[in-house]
Amino acid sequence: MRTLLFSFFLLSLISISCESGKKDKKLNSRLGFSKEMADIDCGAFCDPPTVGYQLPADSTCGHSSQSVLNCFAWKNFLALNWRASDERGLPDTTAVAADYGMPGDYSPTVWESYLSADDVFAAKQPEQWNLKSKNGYIKYINEINKFTDINASLPKPKLRAMLGGNVDEIMQAKGAWLTDQSGNIVWYEIRMNSIESDFIRKNKLYSSENLNAFAAKNQGVWLPMESIEIKAAWRVIPENQLESLKNFYKISKAMVPEIKGFDKNNQPIYGKYTQKYLGLVGLHIIRKTNQSPQFTWMTFEHVNNAPTEGQVDPSVKYCFYNPKSTDKPNQSPVPGKDSLSKPVQVIRIANNAITPEIQNLNKQIRDMIKASNPKSVWQYYQLVNVQWPENPIQDGNNNKTAPLMDGGITPNNIANVTMETYIQEKQCMDCHKNASVGAQKYPTDYSFIFLKVKQAK
Repeated sequence: MRTLLFSFFLLSLISISCESGKKDKKLNSRLGFSKEMADIDCGAFCDPPTVGYQLPADSTCGHSSQSVLNCFAWKNFLALNWRASDERGLPDTTAVAADYGMPGDYSPTVWESYLSADDVFAAKQPEQWNLKSKNGYIKYINEINKFTDINASLPKPKLRAMLGGNVDEIMQAKGAWLTDQSGNIVWYEIRMNSIESDFIRKNKLYSSENLNAFAAKNQGVWLPMESIEIKAAWRVIPENQLESLKNFYKISKAMVPEIKGFDKNNQPIYGKYTQKYLGLVGLHIIRKTNQSPQFTWMTFEHVNNAPTEGQVDPSVKYCFYNPKSTDKPNQSPVPGKDSLSKPVQVIRIANNAITPEIQNLNKQIRDMIKASNPKSVWQYYQLVNVQWPENPIQDGNNNKTAPLMDGGITPNNIANVTMETYIQEKQCMDCHKNASVGAQKYPTDYSFIFLKVKQAK
């Protein structure tokens, strides 16, 4: 038994040292092994997260539990936020953990090098990835909620029929936006990995005619395994605060439009684009695997976004909460009535409080990140929750019309205060099981991304 345990320890040490890039004076730290890592509960036979660029394999390590999926989420977060390489969607393998999240590093992460939804669903060929442009990588961003342009392309009755609920609540289709306590709008983007984007481009699913024909032929649009979708929320970093805030946020440069007003459909009217610095405040990661064909739904936030109801920390200056405000929390602004610069008072509802188990894991991971790079901005992010199917259903056994089966998705209290600000009582699958196209309601594999396709008149 002693020999077996020693062999297991050696194998574990070798595995960890291959993934680690830490540069510490102590041998254990240099090899990536520490007491904090040893204490991380990721379930039996599951390696703990490390600061590295390797995207983890499927989630369950032979079995499923919340602790296993919590660790799986952090592994995805750490790898996808590694510095991108010159090739779209791949990490820079020359980067080291000691530089992970260095303040003032505005270079894109792996997921930022994925194609945006706008690129994927454009009829023209997407532009080549240009990491080394003259002024550095600058993205374009133009959404003030996750579904800014849907209300203009699809009538509300059709949306209600597709989603099986109140569109205004589910989709924030009134044009609701989120304004931080500095009076700046939050901006959103949607991206997908090459497995998913190549599938869509190869089958020309950016055309409504092709999309509907493909869905009819295949009784739905079933995304390939290892598809990943990313939704990100960004706050504007005022230039006079850049030097101080760059130490606490992942910051990227982006061309952002002015909002000149709203049209008759409550869609924003955009004006001139100018370069701004954006700080990451929220990140959804959803990933389809053989063991999670209903996707694993992972959501992260900046630690100072907003307090949980009844748990305000007076020492924290929250980005979306003012302790002196008398406004009712989580109230959606109304176009034509509310000012774009009026801060929205936000709290996390008590039912969605981060569990003690996840709080403990978050602390351990943040300590691990700090051990690699004491200045890393990634130490200021936290896992909020992970949703996963306890009884996964493979595509071929699922419904051929929406709603899809949910695979025993668990837990049922998951929301990101920057992206589900006004619908925190709902959970991911409440809406996403209804994702579909056409009058026949052919399912689109829990993804609303295909609502981006312009419908033929």
